[in-house]
Amino acid sequence: MDLDGTLLDLAASPDAVSPGEGTQDMLQTLEAAASGALALITGRPVAFVDSLFPGYRFTVAGLHGTELRPGERIAPPGAAETFAGEAPTAAFRHGRDLVRNATQDLPGVLFEDKGRAFALHYRQAPEHRAEVEQIMERALICAGDGYLLRPGKCVVELCPAGADKGTAIRRLMAEPPFAGRIPFAAGDDVTDEAMFRVVNEMNGLSLRIGEPEMTRDSLAMAKLPSPADFRTWMRRIA
Repeated sequence: MDLDGTLLDLAASPDAVSPGEGTQDMLQTLEAAASGALALITGRPVAFVDSLFPGYRFTVAGLHGTELRPGERIAPPGAAETFAGEAPTAAFRHGRDLVRNATQDLPGVLFEDKGRAFALHYRQAPEHRAEVEQIMERALICAGDGYLLRPGKCVVELCPAGADKGTAIRRLMAEPPFAGRIPFAAGDDVTDEAMFRVVNEMNGLSLRIGEPEMTRDSLAMAKLPSPADFRTWMRRIA
């Protein structure tokens, strides 16, 4: 499942999200019931996800599948390395600096450094959407081959190409404890549609979180209006 806007309520700034009381316990209960076959598939870096759930290590596909790290029930701590692809190039770092500096003239626009990716959030300043898109287009040209832009809910990200949430699903489903199971995926944004497409092809179940006007064209088989509704449903099955 996705994190922001799916499992967790969206926040005013990227760093302000919080799992809320009982969420980690619920996830660990579900993971145990599924013999470890639970994964968080997110645009966030793996390290950030770990900071949300202290003292426990879930299976995480971070940065839209660029990073992949097995959880405690799959691999012991010493074997739980994060696959993260190639390190950022000098051209990428130059594009990142360009974007960071440009945001100083855009009140309400927030820069998020994800290590191997970065993003501009304009949730607090929707009037700057066009400027954000132009800045990120320039950053993409700067970064060169091997990167792409991922627009989302009031955000534009620059990420490594070659991976998305759909490829993350395929990689997970090829290995224990996921192999041979019927996949279920939940998400709330356009970046989650790649995940829904793959899950549907595998005859699994897909769920889009959000108000009807936001989910009308989704590939997801089912819909729920909010993260709170999704958490309520998960607690019922935990």
